[in-house]
Amino acid sequence: MRTPNSKKHAIRADAGKLSSLFSVLAALLLPALLSGGDTEYYRHIVFDNSLTSDNYFYSYAQASSPSLIEQKDGRLPVETRWFITPPNALRLQWQSGKSGGWEAEVRVVNFRYRFPELSGRNLYLWCYSPQAIAADDLPRIMLSTTREGLQVAEFPGSFSDPLRLGKFAGDLPAARWVQVRIPLSEFRTGSIYKFRSSLVQNVLFLQGRSDGVPHTLILDEIRFDDDADGIAGSAGSFPAPQNVKAIGYDRHVEVDWEPVSDPALDRYVIYRARDGKDFQPVGIQLPGTEPEITPMLNKIGFEP
Repeated sequence: MRTPNSKKHAIRADAGKLSSLFSVLAALLLPALLSGGDTEYYRHIVFDNSLTSDNYFYSYAQASSPSLIEQKDGRLPVETRWFITPPNALRLQWQSGKSGGWEAEVRVVNFRYRFPELSGRNLYLWCYSPQAIAADDLPRIMLSTTREGLQVAEFPGSFSDPLRLGKFAGDLPAARWVQVRIPLSEFRTGSIYKFRSSLVQNVLFLQGRSDGVPHTLILDEIRFDDDADGIAGSAGSFPAPQNVKAIGYDRHVEVDWEPVSDPALDRYVIYRARDGKDFQPVGIQLPGTEPEITPMLNKIGFEP
């Protein structure tokens, strides 16, 4: 998969030589957030994957009858079968009824020392649906600079007017990932305050046409970025990481490798195989995530 200005590299480790199938450690990205991870990465990312496998903590979903939206504890469910950034994505499953409504929010992840502004001229998101969805049946999309949707009680909270996602995505084909690009200049303020896209804290999806038909839309890698320049996201443009090794412990396995020295590297994609042949993507890790005990190595953990 290709994304604008974001390059990645694949790391493969044969976990079958160590034990049976390992599941991805739910908090594998937490060290990247709290230590010396690539802070530039988080100037672009709204969502890449969920630390929990049932619902996404930094989300919200609600509906008013007769419309429906799938939610778990008021949050969007996590999709583990189809994704761009392993090991999961978000699932938007709705049914739009007349005189009803629904909304779903994907909030920017908050953590200490995160740079307060997003960078980029476009909003990008990957979309996938098991069944084709006509452009007119896709939801509307809007942006908010608050984490509570349309609650803008205090300055400078603001939000944009909603746009039709179908205007930019077109008719969505069945069982195929499509990257949607929306210029941020398309989002005009819908509140009494000036809307600044760099301060966005929330991406909202709203009911569109009331067709009364159930739809499922998988969303992944929601990010702000500039226009793509040439071919990006190709692992083949980087040298293979050296000295990849997996270390087994009682309850987890750690995979280490020597980092690739390239400022254009956006992230590593981690693959796993039980038989040394059928490698499947199971997680991502950021450049610059260096444990204190092994300062020259990148690291990712797996838990049985």
